[in-house]
Amino acid sequence: MSLFGKYLEGWRFRSSKPTFEPGDEISVFVAESDGTDGRAYVGDTRLTVEGAGPETVEKRVRVRVTEFDDSSATGRGEFLAVVGESSYTD
Repeated sequence: MSLFGKYLEGWRFRSSKPTFEPGDEISVFVAESDGTDGRAYVGDTRLTVEGAGPETVEKRVRVRVTEFDDSSATGRGEFLAVVGESSYTD
């Protein structure tokens, strides 16, 4: 293996549309809420977070993915807990 090959070993590009599997637990920021469910964006991927009401907007939450469609980069998940605050909130 060349020196250049050794240098680049293990590198990979990140996608703007990450994918998830049902059962994955992830932390995301809730961007908006319709009153009962929240919406989170991870790059160009959109997740509807069931049970994430208005009190979770601009908070970091833990979500368990319940369904995900790779072709449209959309999914649903269930709200588990608030795990942090945004640095932009008062």
